[in-house]
Amino acid sequence: MAILTTTWQHLAGLPELDIHTISEDWALTASLKAHWSLIAQDMGLPPSRWLDTGGDRMYSAVMYLRTWFDLDAPVGEDDTIQSHTSLVAKKSPHSLAVTKYTVNGELRGEAEFLTSLIKRQTRGSNKKFAKVRGIWTTPDYNTEAIDTLLDQHHAKKLTAATGSPDLVHQVNRIRDFNAADFLYFKNFVVIAKAAEWAQNRAAPPRLNATRNAWFFGNVEDGDDIHAHVARDGDAFATTLTDADGRLLFCSDGTAPTVDIKVR
Repeated sequence: MAILTTTWQHLAGLPELDIHTISEDWALTASLKAHWSLIAQDMGLPPSRWLDTGGDRMYSAVMYLRTWFDLDAPVGEDDTIQSHTSLVAKKSPHSLAVTKYTVNGELRGEAEFLTSLIKRQTRGSNKKFAKVRGIWTTPDYNTEAIDTLLDQHHAKKLTAATGSPDLVHQVNRIRDFNAADFLYFKNFVVIAKAAEWAQNRAAPPRLNATRNAWFFGNVEDGDDIHAHVARDGDAFATTLTDADGRLLFCSDGTAPTVDIKVR
């Protein structure tokens, strides 16, 4: 089966860059947008028409993501970033896509997503979601890659937060939620990054080179999210829980020290 792909051009500017290179926040948004466009192309339906047999709206929710950025080759505001996204595996209702970010033909970053078609179990509640099967009917392919990530996702459910929270974030619907009215996937990463920076603020600056992140739950407006960060040299591990300790998200990766130069 031919792998679906899409390529976009982006003029680097304030939304696309952070204080050193490609913004992880922007890259996650752009990558998932491309991922969704490929799902819609494969299904032959725009996202607004992703409905199950009962007529309930489905969403392609992120279960896992991986990012990598080349911190040794900063990206500047006069650069042009090209993103190339491929839908590399499908096992309905799951799909796996990889986006590669290049500047002048050189690879500067990657973002990988595992998503699943889901719907709310209870209308108006963000506490429980259900997978939706039997809707996306095109052939599956490269299913072993998805099976491996699903096994890892299951194992990560046992991740425990340690120590006092490095940050407590009160969920704000108008700022944190998306059009589907639940906490947008990339805002889990935004909260985690804020906690990671705060935990390391007094030390030499560290920026994320790699991240593997796993998603397990969502929240309601006004809930508190507790972020815990553990660090061992360049390695870090961050967990987000609700006030009752329910695991919402965990990520681990590397964050080396970086000489940040103001442009």
